[in-house]
Amino acid sequence: MAQRGKSIFAQRMKIERENKCQLNSSSSDKLSDPVKVFGERSFIISGTNAQEIHQENIQKLSSMNAEELSLERQKLISELDPNILDFLRNRRKNVSLGHKNEESMEVSNDAENHNVQEHNINMEISGSTPLVVEDMPLINNDIVKSNDDVPLEDVKDLVHKYPHMDVVEKEKLQWTGYLPLQVKLPDDPYPARFNFEGNLLPHSDKGEGILQGLHNHGEEPERPGYTLQELIQLSRSSVLQQRVISLNTLAKIMANASMYDECFNEPILPALLEADMFLLLRFSLDDPALPIVMAASSAICNLLVNHIDEACLDNMLGTPLGIQQPSLGVILEMKPNEIDELKDQQLLKLDIIRGALRTDILQRIKFILMYLNPEPVEIKQLLKTLIRISRHSFEMANSVFTCPGLLEAVRKLLDIKNGLSYYPEALKLFRIIASRSHSLALAIFEKYDLQKPIFTFIAGEKAAGHPEIMHLTLESFYTWQSCLCYNIGVDTIMYLSPVLVKLAEAHLGLTNIDGSNSDLEHGAALISTIAVVAKLNFGQVRHILPLLLQATIKWCTQYIKVPNPKFSASKLLGSCLTLFAAIYNDFNSKCVLEPVIEKLLLSTNFTKSIQNLRKCSWLINGKIISSPENLPCLGCISPTVREESTLPFLYALAAYIVVSNNNTFKEIFLNHIEILGYIRSILRGDNITTLCGHWYARQELNILVVLVHMFTAVEIRENQGIFHKLAFKLLTSVQTGDRALLPDIISKTIFNRKFLSLDVDSVAKRMEDLKLNKSVSTNKINKLSLLNESLAVLKDIEKLYICELGFEGLIVPWPPVTLTGILNSTQSALPLDWPFLPIIRLHERQGQDKDSVLIATRSLQWFIIIEELMPDVFSLDYTAKYCRLCCVYLAGSELFQDVSPLLEAALSYVLAHKDKIDFENSIPGLTSFYDFYREVLEQFAGVSYGNSVFGQYVLLPLQQRHSNKYKKLVWSELAAILRLLRTPFDEVDINDYLSPCESDGDLLMTYLRCLGTGRVRDIWCPVLYKVAVHHVSTFAKNNDDKLAHGLLNLINTMGNKELKNLLLNYSS
Repeated sequence: MAQRGKSIFAQRMKIERENKCQLNSSSSDKLSDPVKVFGERSFIISGTNAQEIHQENIQKLSSMNAEELSLERQKLISELDPNILDFLRNRRKNVSLGHKNEESMEVSNDAENHNVQEHNINMEISGSTPLVVEDMPLINNDIVKSNDDVPLEDVKDLVHKYPHMDVVEKEKLQWTGYLPLQVKLPDDPYPARFNFEGNLLPHSDKGEGILQGLHNHGEEPERPGYTLQELIQLSRSSVLQQRVISLNTLAKIMANASMYDECFNEPILPALLEADMFLLLRFSLDDPALPIVMAASSAICNLLVNHIDEACLDNMLGTPLGIQQPSLGVILEMKPNEIDELKDQQLLKLDIIRGALRTDILQRIKFILMYLNPEPVEIKQLLKTLIRISRHSFEMANSVFTCPGLLEAVRKLLDIKNGLSYYPEALKLFRIIASRSHSLALAIFEKYDLQKPIFTFIAGEKAAGHPEIMHLTLESFYTWQSCLCYNIGVDTIMYLSPVLVKLAEAHLGLTNIDGSNSDLEHGAALISTIAVVAKLNFGQVRHILPLLLQATIKWCTQYIKVPNPKFSASKLLGSCLTLFAAIYNDFNSKCVLEPVIEKLLLSTNFTKSIQNLRKCSWLINGKIISSPENLPCLGCISPTVREESTLPFLYALAAYIVVSNNNTFKEIFLNHIEILGYIRSILRGDNITTLCGHWYARQELNILVVLVHMFTAVEIRENQGIFHKLAFKLLTSVQTGDRALLPDIISKTIFNRKFLSLDVDSVAKRMEDLKLNKSVSTNKINKLSLLNESLAVLKDIEKLYICELGFEGLIVPWPPVTLTGILNSTQSALPLDWPFLPIIRLHERQGQDKDSVLIATRSLQWFIIIEELMPDVFSLDYTAKYCRLCCVYLAGSELFQDVSPLLEAALSYVLAHKDKIDFENSIPGLTSFYDFYREVLEQFAGVSYGNSVFGQYVLLPLQQRHSNKYKKLVWSELAAILRLLRTPFDEVDINDYLSPCESDGDLLMTYLRCLGTGRVRDIWCPVLYKVAVHHVSTFAKNNDDKLAHGLLNLINTMGNKELKNLLLNYSS
C-alpha cells in the first residue's frame, strides 16, 4: 500500500519545528562574523578614536549571546532619556548616502544567506514587540528590517508562501470597511439575530455592537448579532472557545425563548427541535473537554425545561391542590415494539424525552455528577433536566429511579459539608418522583433515608439568611408532605413534634400577614403539612392546634385591615382555613373562629378579594400558548399565581363555610354581588370551554364546585338559574382527574327537583308561545303529558345516568393513588353531548342490552326536560343533537317503535331551531355526515316499514336549505326508499321543501324521470311527490333557458295525460 503524502498542515508544522530547532541551536552560539553583523564603522561615534572604540564594542558584543544582548538592550532603553534615544536614531539615519551605497552591495550579498536566521534571532530577542529590533543602535539597519519596511514586492511573494493566498476574496475584504450609517428595514420577514446574552437584537444599530464582537459574521455584516444557524455552525468549530461561546449563547437564547414567541413567524423552540438541536447538544455532552460538557448541560437544560412552568408550579405549593403535579408526557398511539423499531431521530421527532433516554442521557448525567466535579450552577442544571424527565410519565420517572447510581449521586448533594452550596433541586427531584405513585414514594423514603435531610433542614435555623437554605426548608416540607399524603412516615412526626411546636410559636409571635414573603411561605408550608397529618391521624397534631387557632384568628384580623394582601399571605391564611375545615368535626374551633370570619365576610377587603379573584381568573383571563407536540409544557404564567391573586384564601374560606352549619355565611357569600358577577363572567363567554382543559384551571374549577355545593345546601330562590347553569357547565368542564367531584353535582344539583319545579299552567302557556305546530303536528302528542311523566321519574333518570356515566360508587380516594395527573387527565370528564351518551352506547352495542327500551326512554325523557325547561344549559348545537337522536334508529331494528312518541317530541325541539342546522359544518363525533345519513337511509329502507316519525328524521336533510347531494342520494342511489316515505303533509312544514325553487338541472331531470316512471307517487310518498311536481313545473314555466325548454318538451311528450296536465297547470 502506497504511503500517504503529508498534509499541508503537517508540512507547515515540520518547517516550523526545523526553524525552531535552528533558533534554539543558534541562540546559545556567539555571532560567527561580528563585523558583518555590526558593521565596519560606527554611525554614532565620531572623532579620532571612533574606530578603536567601535572595535572594542564589537569584541565585547561578540562575546555575548543573543539573550544577553536582549537584556542589555532593554536595560539601555529603560535607562536612557527618550530624547537621547531619538537623537541617536536620527544620527544613524543621517549618514552620508554615498558611503551607505558603497557598503550596501557588499553587506547585502554576505547577509542574504543569514537573513532568516538573524530575523529569527531578533524576533526571539524582541519577544512580543517586533519593532524593538529597530531600536537597537548597534545593529545594522540595512540587514534587520521591521515589518513596516518590507517592500511591496516582498508582500507579493507571500502569495505562494501559504495555501490559497493567491485568491482575492473581495467580500471578506469588505468586512474591514466601515459599516453603513443607515440600514433600511426590510418589508419582508428577516432572520433574527441575538447577542451573547441570548437577547433579541434590533434589525440594526449605530455601531455599538462593533466593540462587542456582534458584527463578526459573513452574511449581513451591517446587522449586529448572530442567527441561530450561524451559532449552530459555530458550535461545530474546531476551536474550543468558539464552541463554548456558541453553546452558551444557544443556551441563553433557549432560556429566553418564551419571551419572543410573538416576535417570530415560528416560535424558537419548535424550530430548534425540528433542526435536531438535541442531538447536537447530546453529542457535545460526551465531549472530552469539560467546558464543552458544562456548556452543553446548560443548553440541554434550557431546551428541555420550561423554567416558567417550574416557577409557577413551585409557587402553587402551599395552595389547595398545589402539592399535585401535572404529567407532561406525549401519548404515542403505537405499540411498544413499534416504538422500539423507530430510529433515534424519528423518536426524537415524536417524543423528545423518550428519545433522550434512548441516548443514555441518564448514565451520562450520573457520570458527570460523580466524576467530572461540575460547578454548582451546572449541578443545578443537571438536576432540573432530571426533574423534567421525571415529569414526563411514570415510565420515565421509574427510569430515573432505577438508573444505577444516579439517585445515590443526587442524595449525596443533600449532605451539607461546608455550607457553601445547597441544592433544593435535589429534594425537588425526589418529590417529583415520589408524586408518581405510592410505591415509588415508599421506596425513595426508605432507600435514600430522606427523613434525615428533611428533618435537618426543617429543624435548622429558619432565619439563617441564605436564600437556598429557605428554599431547601420549603422543599423539605413539601417533599415530606408528598410522602405523608400516601400515609408514609406519619409516625415520624413525633420525632419532629418539638420543632413544629417551636416553629408554630415563632409564627404566632413574629409573623404578620403583611410580613416578608419568606416568613409567609414558611408558615404556609408548615401549616399545610400539619393539615395533611391531621387528615390521617388527628391525634399526632392535636397539641399544636391551639397555637395555630390563635395564629389563624390573628391573621384573619390582620387580613381585614391590610390594604393589598400578597399572594403569600393568601396562601398562609388559606392553609389555616383548610386545616380547620379538615378537622371541623374533630376540633371545636367555630366558637372562636366564626365571629372573626363573619367580620371578614362583611369587610371591604373581602369584596376586594373577590374582585382580585375575578381579575386573576384563569377561566376568564387565561391564555393558552401552544407548545411543541414532542415536548409538552404548560406554556404560560397563570394569572392565579399573580401577586394580587386571592384564590387560595377564597377557596379555603368557601370550603370551610361548606362544612360549617352556618347558613348565614353561605348566604352572604353566595349573594355577594362580586361573586355573582364572577360567575356570570365565566358563563358569558366560551372561555371556560376552551380553558378548562388546562392544568391551571383545576383550582378554579374546584372552587366553583364548592360554590355549587354551598348553593344546594341552603334554600335560596334568588339567582337560582345562575347556579343551576353553572352546575351544568361544570359537568363538561371538570377534568378527568377530578371526575370524582361529579356524582354529588349530578345527584344534588343537576337532578334536584327544586331546580326543575315549574307550574303546569306556565308550561302550557309556554307551549302555546312556541308555535311548534308549523313544523311538527302535535295532534297525536301531548307534550305537557310527556313532560309531566318525565318529571315524575326524575330519580330513575338520575340513577340511569349515574350508572351509564360510570359514577356509581365513585368517591374521592384518600389517601390518593397518585399525586400526579395521568396523561390526558386535564381533558373534560364528560363530553358536551353527555345526555346522549346512553343512546350512543346503545348504538355501539346495537341495542343488545336487555333494558335498551328503558335506557332509550329515560334518555329521551331527560332530553325533553332539558329542552323544555332549561334549553340554555345544553350548549350542544342542534345539528349534533339531530345526529344523536338518529342513533336511536341505528341502535336496533325495533327499538324506535317503542319510543316513537318521545322521538317525535324530541325532533320538534330540533326543528324549532331548523335555521341553525347546517350539515356542512364539522359535527362533533362524525367524520362525514354524508356517510352517516346514508347509514340512516339504509336502516330506514331495511326496518322502518314506512314509520312516519322515522320518515320525519329522513326528510329533514332534504329541505331546500341543505345541500343537493342528500337529495341526489335519496332520488338516485337509494331511490327504493321513495316507496316507503309515507310521512303525511301535516307532519312536516312543506314550505321548507318547496322554497326556494330548485335550479339544479340533474336533480330536476331526476325528479321528472321518477314522476314519469311512476317511481314516486302521491299515494306512498306524498311529501316528495309534491316536491318533485312543484320544482319541475315551477322551473319549466318561470325560466326561459335551454333547461326549461327541455323540461317542457319532455312534459309535452309524456304519455301520462294526468301527470302532464298536473305539471303544465300546476300552481303553488
